[in-house]
Amino acid sequence: MKLSTTQEKERRVRLFEERVFTQLQIKQSQFSCCVETYSGYALLLRRWIQESNKQGLNSSEIATLIRKSPLTIDHIKQNKPLSLKNIIPKNSRVRVS
Repeated sequence: MKLSTTQEKERRVRLFEERVFTQLQIKQSQFSCCVETYSGYALLLRRWIQESNKQGLNSSEIATLIRKSPLTIDHIKQNKPLSLKNIIPKNSRVRVS
């Protein structure tokens, strides 16, 4: 059975996304579940990965950018929604004692 152009494109995008998450040590199914259950940052991340792929970034480059981002990627492994890490801006006047 021959796949349509749209189906082939969707398959390539899924495989690329899977390579990114393999490098982040996250199962594709866990991420997909996070997107379906919580949407939010996970859905934005999925769209960003797709756009980065179109712009020519490889899966390793994208995984590195995600690791450096303020996202709490480990929450996906715990079936929690993807969120931002608690970050104190460098120039803030917050005192830590």
